[in-house]
Amino acid sequence: MISNVNKLLFVIIITIFLIWILNYILTRLNYKSLKDRIEINNRSKIININIIISYISKFISSSFPTLIILLLIRLTLIEPFKILSGSMIPTLLQGDFIFVEKISYGIKNPLSNNYFIKFNIPNRGDLIVFNYPNDKSTRYIKRIIGIPGDKIIYNYINKEISIYPNFNNKLLNNKIIIKYSDLAFSNFKQVFYFKNNKIISYYTTNKLNKQEHYIKLLEKKESLSKSSYNILINPEQYDQIDYYFKQNKNNISEWIVPSNSYFVMGDNRDNSFDSRYWGFVSEKDIIGKAIFVWFSLNEYNNSIFDKIRLYRLGILK
Repeated sequence: MISNVNKLLFVIIITIFLIWILNYILTRLNYKSLKDRIEINNRSKIININIIISYISKFISSSFPTLIILLLIRLTLIEPFKILSGSMIPTLLQGDFIFVEKISYGIKNPLSNNYFIKFNIPNRGDLIVFNYPNDKSTRYIKRIIGIPGDKIIYNYINKEISIYPNFNNKLLNNKIIIKYSDLAFSNFKQVFYFKNNKIISYYTTNKLNKQEHYIKLLEKKESLSKSSYNILINPEQYDQIDYYFKQNKNNISEWIVPSNSYFVMGDNRDNSFDSRYWGFVSEKDIIGKAIFVWFSLNEYNNSIFDKIRLYRLGILK
């Protein structure tokens, strides 16, 4: 499925292409009307239509190839993406701008999202952007936890994961080793305030005064396959297990990943709407792999010098 931005770019390109073709035809036919001179605003100022057409023609001829290249890059290679929520803290912050590499796993048909060529398969630990299964016009970013055939067991008390690969082949003793560090206090705090009779929250590492309502959060390192990253934990919040996605007769908080599908979670484990609640991501819905933070803006700081977070720029793990 093409995003709304890509659709707009596609329409613009087609429109310019049609104008370019029309201009080419008119120029070749050399209409007499192009040689006419028109008086404007009842003054003696005369505009030569040939000159105007010439300028338009040059602009279209020079811009059309550039726009085609930009569209092809966006559709097939790299696409920008803005982080709108705190579900991936501490790895990604709200206001981070990232590049998504769309050919990490292969080359897709931009109209159908089917692969022309496959290079790699998504791996556990990859940060992926995908179309949300229940609303394909919405895009999410999460971390791959389970690949096809994995049995995922999530301990919602200590927030730790167990993975049994090839579960359908009954290789139950081949448990993947996931290493966890000890819990430690995080620099992040979740701040709460009232706005329009609603409770709003955001995350910050800034110092707060005693009058502000906030929760001191915890972190631990999770090492999965070749990826190591920190997960954020709210000690005062419990998973809403009644809303967990229930798969067949499996126990609540246990899932078996179907073929051509992936189980994803946010690094902010207590504030992430992910596979625990709505199920699996189809391979077809994966847009690409997040690779780089190219800009970051803190919308909750007033000073322009504090808004721009240059320290955030860099390659994503």
